[in-house]
Amino acid sequence: MQTAAIIDRLLGEALASLYSDSGDVTLSEACRIAARAEEHARVIGVPVAVSVADREGRQILFHSMANILPASAQLATDKAWTAAAFRMGTDALGQLAAPGQMLFGVEANLGGRVVVFGGGIPFARKGRLCGAIGISGGSVNEDMEIARHALGEAFEQAGPGPKTEKR
Repeated sequence: MQTAAIIDRLLGEALASLYSDSGDVTLSEACRIAARAEEHARVIGVPVAVSVADREGRQILFHSMANILPASAQLATDKAWTAAAFRMGTDALGQLAAPGQMLFGVEANLGGRVVVFGGGIPFARKGRLCGAIGISGGSVNEDMEIARHALGEAFEQAGPGPKTEKR
């Protein structure tokens, strides 16, 4: 094995272990989630941005496909952050933020980072919150479909709202 390949492998393992002890999603898991998101986005023909955050909302990984809308990059990041910060999907938060509901106007707080439409999902491993995904680039329904597909069977959707379908 070449020296560069050995260093690359060791560095990858070291970076992945940064999050594993805390129970958060690891970098290698985030890479697999992003790859599954891109794979499904290509199947349905929608270029997207993908953000994976730890359970506190700190971004672990950002990935964008070619030809996304410029706003999609920030929206994906904010969707992942919102899902982690509120411990619920951004679609479920949107229902609570509707006029007359208890969180009406929440999206005007926290520096405008709060997203109240679908595309952000918190996820758990063995019932324990470990991260969140944010997808942006398609319609709200497409973003949600891609996010659910990206989580696959490795993680459960956390928080209120429709649960991830097992594939």
